[in-house]
Amino acid sequence: MRIEEIARGLPPTRKIYLEDSYAKRCDSRILRVLKEKGSYYYVVPDSSIFHPLGGGQPSDQGWIRGEGFEAEVRKVLESDDVIVIYCKLIRGDLEGEAEQELDWEKRYLVMRLHTAGHVIDRALADLMGRVETLGAFHGPPRAYVDYRASIDESLLPEIERGANELLGEREVIVREVAPEDLEKVIYGAPNLGRLPRAERYRIVEIKGVNAMPCTGTHVRNAAEVGRISITGIERVEGGTRIYYGVS
Repeated sequence: MRIEEIARGLPPTRKIYLEDSYAKRCDSRILRVLKEKGSYYYVVPDSSIFHPLGGGQPSDQGWIRGEGFEAEVRKVLESDDVIVIYCKLIRGDLEGEAEQELDWEKRYLVMRLHTAGHVIDRALADLMGRVETLGAFHGPPRAYVDYRASIDESLLPEIERGANELLGEREVIVREVAPEDLEKVIYGAPNLGRLPRAERYRIVEIKGVNAMPCTGTHVRNAAEVGRISITGIERVEGGTRIYYGVS
């Protein structure tokens, strides 16, 4: 079943995960339900606490509960600003008002990993100069960032050391800006060439580290990341993949 067809004709979903990455629950109303097979359904809510797969992040997981029903959220997708939840029905009928509850342990790890990824961008730039990103995955089981550069394995200890030196009590600020103000607020952004045209841009700034367009979930303070470990390196098409983790 195509996600575009499931979302067609519905209004944009209110994205609670962008308003407050620390929100663990939210109330919502179910707008559309489509059965796939067995106990599996696609559900479209009017608002979502769940971040969809994309933007360098894995899909959030969790639960949807309402009067007489409960479902386990397996994955979350997005089409034209509409969030579509794929879930397994545990009991009851999916309809009406619903409370969404996040798998917070997984989400918080992703938040720490995503902020760490931005810090690694800066640590690498300090060693090699500005390096463009090709892609990233800020989530378990193995987070990574791909760079358009040939990075020697001997640099990994220096990248790790530099990244951890950038952590500490640094505020992470999220704001929205108009396109004409973008150049005034961004700094240290590794790649703006792939940035799509938009009416507003969401900027994530790690104070004194970098500020870049990002639609992901982040911690409020870089100290929450903990410690960054560079765990491996791999050649990929067009560049180098750096694997990392947090503890």
